[in-house]
Amino acid sequence: MFIRHISFLFIMLWGSTLFGAEPTVAPTNGAAGTIQCDKATISWTNGNGGWRMVLVKKGAAVDALPSDGTSYTAFNTFTAGQEIGTGNYVCFNNITNNFELKGLQTNTRYYVTIIEHDGGSSIDYLTSKVDTFSFVTQWLKLDFVFDVDDTCDRTNIVTFTNKSSASFTGLTYTWYLKDGNDKQGKDITHTYIEGGNYQVTLIATPSFGCVDNFTNQRAVRIIPRPISKPIEMNGQVQQCLEGNVFRFSDVTTIKNLPQMAYVRTWFFSPSDSSTIPRPIKSYLKAGTYRIGYKSETFFDNKPTGCTDTTSLVIEVIPSPSSGIDINDPIQCLNGNSFVFDNTFPGLVAFSWDLGDGTISPNKTITHSYASAGNYRIIHEAESTIGCKSKDTVYVSVKPNTIASFSGLPAQVCEDGPAIPLFPNKPNGVFSATSGSFSGNSYLPGPAGMHEVKFVVLDSFCPDSVTSSITIVQRPQFNLGRDTTLCDGGYMDVFVTATGTLTWEDGTSVNPRSIFNQGKYWATVDNNGCSWTDTLNVSEALTPQASLPRDTFICKGSLLRLVQRWPDAVITWSNGTVDTVIYISEPGTYSVTVSNACGTVTDNMTLGVTDGFCDIFPPTAFTPNGDGRNDYFEILGRDIDPISLQIFNRWGELIFDSERSKDFRWYGDANGELCMEGNYPYIYRYQQKVGDRVRRSTYKGAVFLLR
Repeated sequence: MFIRHISFLFIMLWGSTLFGAEPTVAPTNGAAGTIQCDKATISWTNGNGGWRMVLVKKGAAVDALPSDGTSYTAFNTFTAGQEIGTGNYVCFNNITNNFELKGLQTNTRYYVTIIEHDGGSSIDYLTSKVDTFSFVTQWLKLDFVFDVDDTCDRTNIVTFTNKSSASFTGLTYTWYLKDGNDKQGKDITHTYIEGGNYQVTLIATPSFGCVDNFTNQRAVRIIPRPISKPIEMNGQVQQCLEGNVFRFSDVTTIKNLPQMAYVRTWFFSPSDSSTIPRPIKSYLKAGTYRIGYKSETFFDNKPTGCTDTTSLVIEVIPSPSSGIDINDPIQCLNGNSFVFDNTFPGLVAFSWDLGDGTISPNKTITHSYASAGNYRIIHEAESTIGCKSKDTVYVSVKPNTIASFSGLPAQVCEDGPAIPLFPNKPNGVFSATSGSFSGNSYLPGPAGMHEVKFVVLDSFCPDSVTSSITIVQRPQFNLGRDTTLCDGGYMDVFVTATGTLTWEDGTSVNPRSIFNQGKYWATVDNNGCSWTDTLNVSEALTPQASLPRDTFICKGSLLRLVQRWPDAVITWSNGTVDTVIYISEPGTYSVTVSNACGTVTDNMTLGVTDGFCDIFPPTAFTPNGDGRNDYFEILGRDIDPISLQIFNRWGELIFDSERSKDFRWYGDANGELCMEGNYPYIYRYQQKVGDRVRRSTYKGAVFLLR
């Protein structure tokens, strides 16, 4: 309370100081703060006067000012305050520095002038210095369109496109679709379930005082689809064939809307239709009929394409006797059993006359006749819906037939010749549990006891007769393929068949040892069924192959190679199959010797020297201890070696025949095998030419392979 008294005293002293004196400092920083569609917040920085007046004009700058000593009425709703000049309205006159200006129009520019004054009884306005500014109000225009009109329900999807515009952002759009559903979003799609007229409204929030809803005056029209329901007026969807009359109508429904109606179409067949409300149809044949029915909505007496299709099933019931069923209308006297039945559904009364004095009221009857002949069956029936009929059918009882045949022996050998059989009837068919038939001839099959059956087929009453036959197994065996005894060997031959064994020499030993070549055979007898097999035996030696050691020839020379072995196949590596070949090209040659006792192969390497043919130096050797090409040696014609020196790649002497007194190098140095590679050498030799001795030196290199 003390603070309030102090503040009031200050205000009184301040007022007594300012009132009555024209201010000298005008307001500044005038501006519109929160601008909406119909209002805005106006604020500024006060001058040194005690009061402020705010003039507002629409569309143009303020062009009038207040007069000293004149008091003006202010109101914050535009045009509600006092007007100065033309269109200049006093909207504020107070001591504060802000207020809310109301009553504005959207998307409109307003000009503001703030005037400082003392607020005294004589009121002195500072008009030489004022603060002015302008602002434009916000605006919002709601609008939308949709792409579907006059469409059918349950199939439509309506797309709503938002055409709204605004001077600000952050709007949320709500669609009131008038079918109980509301959706949010700028653009939406919606499916209307039922037909009707829907006046859709769009609302935007926040609206900032602008228009907040828009209703499209063109309603979404959803054409209602009819619900088809055809009926038989009397409920008689089942009628007897005789006198049937179907009376059709419908109880189709459709939503009751102005200018809406439906038309119907009946489809009795692809070529028979009708649009009348109550058609009548009769049918000449029994059966089930599906009556098609389509209803279509008409708007303003015009078709809309909104249809609903269904069908009505009716049944024309045939005569009850049309379902008579007999298990077999023709049977033999022996064991005949007739089953009479009526499979027509819904029968309630039956009467059977079986033609031999038998009468029965049962639905199903099983009956046997005592003698052959033809019998007339009279049947009367009545269905649950009153359809009656009488029908007659015939059955036949045939006399029995006797079948027989001859010519079948009690026993034959397996795979023996065909056996002719003699039936008592020409129209019969033979069969057997094993074997086959060609006409009336039986070809036996595998061993065992089997049955042969004869069936007479030329009568309604077939008969059959069966006889047994024993087929004895043939004692099959195999002595094996023709063979060869190698290097004086022998073989044992086994016979595995059941029966009495006899060899070509009259013996029956099993197994039999065979030591010599020749033709051998064995026979086994099993109850008169015999089998013989033959074996041819030859003798041979295990083959050998031998070629000369590796050598050299001069270019243009031939080397003869010979390989022979009795009863053997000689094959050379060049494809030749002779015992002798001649070679002249360098390379490795092999020979293969094959017979029933085995296959062996040998090979040699031939080198060809171009021009200088006194010696034949090899180009490589393999000191691996396999006995072939294990050392380096230079051969020649009519020459005597003097010395052989071997060097390593650094020119160091690693072998000298003067030390070893041997002209063969085994690929070693200082007791160890040398590494793989090329080794230069110097070879000195002499050759007697006539009565003189010629000494020569040959330099080359040999490749050591490990």
